Amino acid sequence: HFGSSYRRVLHHHLYVFPAMATPVFTRFVEPGRVCMCDWGANAGKPVIIVDMVTAKRVIVEGLGNDIPRQQMPVRWLSLTPVRAAVHRGQKQKTLRKAIKDQDVIKKFSETNEAKAAKVREFKANMTDFDRFKLMLARKALYKVSRGKK
Repeated sequence: HFGSSYRRVLHHHLYVFPAMATPVFTRFVEPGRVCMCDWGANAGKPVIIVDMVTAKRVIVEGLGNDIPRQQMPVRWLSLTPVRAAVHRGQKQKTLRKAIKDQDVIKKFSETNEAKAAKVREFKANMTDFDRFKLMLARKALYKVSRGKK
C-alpha cells in the first residue's frame, strides 16, 4: 500500500533531481540518421537511413558511395551523431539534394567514427615496409619522450 508519504517522496525527487529529465539516448534509428555498416558486404562504409521497415530492419542508402538503396538489419549498423533533416521514404534525388545542402558528408567526416574508419583503412593498405617505418618512428618517439639519446 503506497500512502501519501510515498507520493510526497516521489514528488520531492522530481524537484531535487531535475537532471533526471534529460534524455538518456540521443542517437535514434530515424530517417536521415547517418550510420556506419559494421557487418556484411558494405562493412566500414557510411550509409544513411531512408525508411524503417520493422523495428529491427531499415532501408539504407550509401552516403557519398556506390551502395544502392537496400534493406539492412539495425544490428549491422552503428549510429553516428550526424542526422540529415529528411522525411521517411525520400526519393533519391531529394535525399541527395538534402545531403548536399546540409553538408552531411562534411559533418560526418568530422566525427570520431569517420576518423577511426580512415585510420583502419590506412593501416589495412600499409605495406610491410610501411609497417617497419612506423615501428622505427614509434621507437624514436618513445626515446624522445623518455629523454634518452
